[in-house]
Amino acid sequence: MATPPLLPITIQAVVMSVVSSLIAQLLAAYQNKTPLASAFDVEAIIKFVVFAFVMTPPNVLWQTFLESSLPGSRKAPASNDKSDKLPKESLNIKNTIAKTLLDQSLGSSVNTFLFCSFMAAWDVLVTQGQFSATATAPATAASLVGTAVVNRVRTDFVPFMKAGWRFWPWVSLGNFALVPDVATRNLVGGLAGIVWGVYVNLFAAGSPPALKEE
Repeated sequence: MATPPLLPITIQAVVMSVVSSLIAQLLAAYQNKTPLASAFDVEAIIKFVVFAFVMTPPNVLWQTFLESSLPGSRKAPASNDKSDKLPKESLNIKNTIAKTLLDQSLGSSVNTFLFCSFMAAWDVLVTQGQFSATATAPATAASLVGTAVVNRVRTDFVPFMKAGWRFWPWVSLGNFALVPDVATRNLVGGLAGIVWGVYVNLFAAGSPPALKEE
């Protein structure tokens, strides 16, 4: 399967990350009864824009690899019909289930680890203003980032994975079963990602809804 164009898909993901971040900030302001002007956090929006920009291309490549390795459809056996009709395709249930399991185990684990690592590094380097230390004291900055990443992964990895497993397997299975191409799957996943992105924004801000735990 040919790799879909990465730039338009990445721009699409960036726009959706802005939308989900804004919705999350509006919800947080409503829950906390704070004025919208004071709740508006430009840094949080930029943070998720950067994350979407960095992570979308490898995720598209991952989805392309899954589809190439485990095609979701197979052509029906040829019949004696001599018409010019293209052979019908049927859903490959075995491959669809295998892709969903791979995506929600290996893919989800890597994405969650990278999300936790990125958020921890951003907090140290940007929010806490340690970015300048990467030039003057790189060893110190690396140590601070490493410690933050370890702590963030220990604290957030398992709850985040559990929350994701209540949402993404259904999106993933529906996408693999019903949507034929990777580019459209990314659009569908992006629309679902607006809902998930609201949760992620609240999670990163430390105020996720009850989905985090039973």
